[in-house]
Amino acid sequence: MLNTFVTIKSPRTRWALDFFSLVLIWTLIGLVVGKNLNAGGFWWTDESRHAMGGVFILDLIRDMPFGDPMGYALRYFAQYPALALNWYPPFFYGVESLVYAVLGISEQSARLTVLLFLLLGMGAWYLWARAGWGRSVALLSALLVALNPQLVLWASSVMLEAPALAMIMLAVFTFEQYLVTPRMRTALLCGVTLALMLLLKQSTVFILPALLAYAALSGRGRLLVRREAFAAYALVALALALLTVHALKFGMVGLGATVGQLHETAGGATPRLSWARWLLYPETLLKTWGIPLTLLSVLGLFATFGARRKPHDALIWCWLFAWFLMATLLFGVKDSAARYTIYALPPLALLACRGLVELPARRLAHNLALGGITLLVAWSGWQAWRSPPPYVNGYQEAARLVMAQPHTGPILFAGRFDGNFIFHLLTMDTARQQVVLRGDKILVSMSVQKYFGMQSYAQNEDDILKILDKYGIGLVVVENPDLVGLKEFGLLNDTLSKPQFRLLKEYPIATTLAEASRVKIQIYQYLEQKPSKDGTIVIPLPHMGREIRLQQGQTLGNTR
Repeated sequence: MLNTFVTIKSPRTRWALDFFSLVLIWTLIGLVVGKNLNAGGFWWTDESRHAMGGVFILDLIRDMPFGDPMGYALRYFAQYPALALNWYPPFFYGVESLVYAVLGISEQSARLTVLLFLLLGMGAWYLWARAGWGRSVALLSALLVALNPQLVLWASSVMLEAPALAMIMLAVFTFEQYLVTPRMRTALLCGVTLALMLLLKQSTVFILPALLAYAALSGRGRLLVRREAFAAYALVALALALLTVHALKFGMVGLGATVGQLHETAGGATPRLSWARWLLYPETLLKTWGIPLTLLSVLGLFATFGARRKPHDALIWCWLFAWFLMATLLFGVKDSAARYTIYALPPLALLACRGLVELPARRLAHNLALGGITLLVAWSGWQAWRSPPPYVNGYQEAARLVMAQPHTGPILFAGRFDGNFIFHLLTMDTARQQVVLRGDKILVSMSVQKYFGMQSYAQNEDDILKILDKYGIGLVVVENPDLVGLKEFGLLNDTLSKPQFRLLKEYPIATTLAEASRVKIQIYQYLEQKPSKDGTIVIPLPHMGREIRLQQGQTLGNTR
């Protein structure tokens, strides 16, 4: 292990050691996370939305619909309804579209985008931590974060948590660059990083007050009111304004569910003023961070108040305090708590390694501590390596069969993993002629979760047939048994047993998820298909207070 407590005078040697440390970090991340690039189909329903976001941006750039960008986006969603641009900002999708443009549209390319963010973020974290605590602490803390099984799980998925954490770490590094060298270029670099961080995921906002408090507590608060700093403020304010407009225009349901009481009334979270709510994340961290590392982090926290306290220690307090408040107040659903603990991993890792700063170099106690933490790094990496990534397979085959059928009109999909099917269909539909209708939009109107509100359009099997006739649907793809738990989907499955329908094929779902292990993807042909009278598809979106209209002859239509 590299020992930072021996003075190294040669700049060339210091650069060589830093290069070796970064290569080691990136190599181990590449081995542990990179092996999951070919894990299989998306297992978390948001994954397909995040993968589709990059496809949309890529098509947007290619088509350049400057005359009617909003109409283009609505037509795109009407054809391939698996986008989440009304919930999430576009920065990740923009980077993902570049990866797609170079490597092609695939699940592997989407996962690679997440991996690239993580590599960038961990490199920035190492450089920042090295300046404050030395090379050993920086290297070990970076590996403890990067090889944590919980982070590896989400970094192996097309989710925004790992990229968001990476942007936070990059923001910390650029913020420090401004504090060390308060010039216009470092202020602009910091402002751009913070703005892009916010435009990747809204939850990253918690780090803003932590950074401001850190500057004040480390004795550099005066640098926050320099003329140069206001360039960064302007960029951050612009990003916050865009997020505000985005939330008011598109995301009020999700915003209300986060800051309001929808989760509590649905039984998904405990009340905010209960002990259970405020103990949720400490209890979850004991599982995701582990008891040995938790004990080391607690001991390290006491060390930050000791005689050898460093200015950088202030960021640990501010980061953890800001994260804990945000996570507890906004994300109180127990099933999702483990995912949000990864935002706390970098400061916790520094605390776990903080004792190395207090112990005399090359002494027995120091070497024992160094060896113990190295063993914990190896154990975390081994756990992450041997944990099989979750997957849900079968939808690519279903999409391939649908594409092999004559193009006879819209396709109805009813099931939980609609995004998996739509993503694969879109990659095969190079002419972009297919139209997929989601059951949770035309049989019932539901936004992501039942507790966000629902409106039913089918009370019996006759209603199901009327809806199929209304939209001119020719093919129906369903998951059986239904994983969503909607009575309308049950009615649809019952209706498909009637003579008007012919089962073309069914595919078993191959998955690591127990609840989906018995599910089959069934593809039916509606033998009494009736072409839509005027060719207009109307998709109601009551949770957004609008509807989408699509003329079937006016699909995107350009060959990709």
